[in-house]
Amino acid sequence: MSYQFVHIECYSAAPRKVKGAPEQVNTAEQVFGEAMRVPRYSRHVDEPKAPIKLDGTTTLNKLEALWTEKVEAIRETVKSAKGTSYKRRLRRDAATLYSEIHSHPLSVETLTHDGGRHTPEIKTWVKRVLAHFKIRMPQGVEWATVLHLDEAHVHLHILAINVDDPKLDANKLHAGKRAAAEVRASCETPSAICSLPRPIPKPLPPRPRKRALGKRPETIARNKAHNAARLEAWRTDCRAVRAENAKVLASWKEENRAHLKAARKLRGEVPEMVAYRAAMRQFQDDYHRAVGEHCGLLRDGPRKARLTTKQHAARKANAEQMRGAFAERDRRALEFAEKQDAVAKVITALTEGHAQISEGTIVMEDMPASLKALGETAEDWMIQAILDLIVRAGEVGVGALQPARDYEIDGPGVG
Repeated sequence: MSYQFVHIECYSAAPRKVKGAPEQVNTAEQVFGEAMRVPRYSRHVDEPKAPIKLDGTTTLNKLEALWTEKVEAIRETVKSAKGTSYKRRLRRDAATLYSEIHSHPLSVETLTHDGGRHTPEIKTWVKRVLAHFKIRMPQGVEWATVLHLDEAHVHLHILAINVDDPKLDANKLHAGKRAAAEVRASCETPSAICSLPRPIPKPLPPRPRKRALGKRPETIARNKAHNAARLEAWRTDCRAVRAENAKVLASWKEENRAHLKAARKLRGEVPEMVAYRAAMRQFQDDYHRAVGEHCGLLRDGPRKARLTTKQHAARKANAEQMRGAFAERDRRALEFAEKQDAVAKVITALTEGHAQISEGTIVMEDMPASLKALGETAEDWMIQAILDLIVRAGEVGVGALQPARDYEIDGPGVG
C-alpha cells in the first residue's frame, strides 16, 4: 500500500446496487453489521475478530439504535398532485448514514508480531484521523469509531448521523455532495436534461364476460366451449398489445438515449459535478497534509501521477523514510508526554504526603516505571532536570510543594 486510502460514502435503509458488483448491495444495516463484525455481513473476512472501540460520542450499538429510532420517527409533509398535503414516513432511499473508512499502510501481521513497537505509530495515526474528522464535521453529529485488525491492513470505520437535521441528511456531511448541493441551489436554471415524453401504453382490451352455462348438458358444453374460445382470443389480443407496447417502449428508449447523449454533449460539464470533483480533490489534499504524509503514504498512485515503475518506487522509498522519521518523532513525543504525566503524579504524591525526599532522591511506593530508568535523550535530560529541581526545592522547603498558610497570605505583608 503506497498511496493513501480514505473512502467516504452515504447510505440509506433501502438496498443500493454497488457499481461494478451486480450481485452486491449496500444498506445502512449492512454497514453497521460489517463494522460490528456481524457474521452475515463479514463473509469477506476469513477470521473475523471483535472490533476495537475508539473515540466517539457513543458506541456502535447505541448509534445503530439511535439511527433506527430517528428514521422510524421522521414524518415529512408532502403535497399531492391535487394540491392537498399529507404526512408520510421518510423515503427508504434517503441518505441517513454517513461512513468513512481509513486505512494505514502497516499490515496487521506486522503489527501483531512486532512486540508493540508500532503501537505508538498506530495511536498517533488514529489521533490524526479523528482530529481531521472532527474539524470537518458540523455541530450536532453523533458518531462512533472502531478499529479492525482482521484484514490485510490496519483500518478503522467512522459512522456518523446528522441528528440535528430534520431528515438526518447524511449528504450534508459528505464534502463532495455538500459542494454539489450548494452549486445546485445557487443555479438559476436547472442543469438536469429532460427526457423525451414517455409513450403512453395502449390499453389492454376488456376481459370478455362469461356466458351463462344453462341447465341442459349440451347447452353447458356449448357455452363452456364458447367461453373458452373467447377467453383464448382475448389473451391472444392482450399478448399482441403487450408486444406492441414493448416495441414502442424499446424504440423510445433508443431515441431517448440518443437525445440525452446529444444534449449532454451540447450542455458540457455539469456545474454540480465540477464542484463535486473539486471538493473531493480538496478533501484528499487536506487529508494527505493532515494524515497521509505522516504515515508515509503518497497522495496519488503511479497511474494518476503518470510515473514509471522506478519513479514510483523512488517516491515510495522517500515516503517510507518520511514515515519512519514521523513515527520516531511521534514515539518520542508520546513517551515524553507519559513522563510529564508521571512527574505530575510525583508532585501530587509529594504534596499529599504519599511520597518524600530522602538523601537527594524521591522515595515513592509506586514510582512510575517511566521515571525509574531515564536515558540519554534530550527529553530525558529535561525530565531529570525537573526531578532534580523538585528534590532541591523539597530539601530547602520552598516552592509549591509546601502547603500555603492562611496567615501568610492574609497577613500585613512586608514593610
